[in-house]
Parts: sequence; C-alpha cells; structure tokens
Amino acid sequence: MANIKSAKKRIKVIDKKTARNIRVKNHVKEAEKAFLAAIAAGDAEGAEKAFKLAEKKLMQAAAKGTFHKKAASRTVARFAKKLNALKSGEAPKAEPAKKAVKKAAPVEEAPVVEETVKADASMKKDELLAIAEKMGIEVPAKATKADILAAIEAK
Repeated sequence: MANIKSAKKRIKVIDKKTARNIRVKNHVKEAEKAFLAAIAAGDAEGAEKAFKLAEKKLMQAAAKGTFHKKAASRTVARFAKKLNALKSGEAPKAEPAKKAVKKAAPVEEAPVVEETVKADASMKKDELLAIAEKMGIEVPAKATKADILAAIEAK
C-alpha cells in the first residue's frame, strides 16, 4: 500500500480510469454483438441501425483513449464492409477462426535403414545401451559396460 499522498491519489485515479475503461469496453462489445447478430440474421435495416450505434461507441471509446483510434477505425471499416456486402446481396464471409490448426497430412513411414554403428570401449554405458536397443539386443538391467559391448560384438 502506498504511503505517499500523491501515490495514494494515483491509485484512486487509476481505479476510476479502469472502471471507466471496463464500462466503455462493455458498451462497445454490446454494440458489436448486436451488429454481428443482425448481419447473421440477414436483417439489412437492423444491421444499418446497429452499425451506426457500433460506430458511435467505437469512436467514443477511441476518443477516451480506451481503444487506439486506428484500431477503432479498422473495426468500423470491417463492419462497413460486411454491411455493404449484406446490402448488395452477397453472403457475408464467416469470421475466420482465431487460430486455425492445420491438420497434418498422414506421413508415410520411411523404410528403416540400419546404421552400422561401431561400438567401442571408449563409449559410455548409455550410448552402448542405445546401440544395443537399436540392434534389437536385450540387455539385462544389471549388465556391465563390458557385457553390453560383448553382446553387440557377438551380433
């Protein structure tokens, strides 16, 4: 908690601005939903009214600094494009998914090519176990490095 008088005042100011921004954003969201619902229903007259309200709310939010003015203008332009498409009789395009996940094409498994790996005594036990596993050699859990090396050389 702040002890200095000016810091206490800043906290109050920030709380007021946060509350205002939340209120403004809620008004914008309501106007946007009404417009998009009218577009989805194909109601050109209702969409026109909802567009005017949405544009007004977006520009007010931009004037208050809740949204950047270019972001608000961009949103209004997109809405206008949808409204014009509805008026001209074209079907409005569906909203693109935020993050579309591409489905990977089934991958054909590549033929297994056996590598000729030479195991020697300078290798670590983990490396020797990996080589033995690739070659299909079953090694007991308590096998020593020498035992693993001998099993690899025997095969």
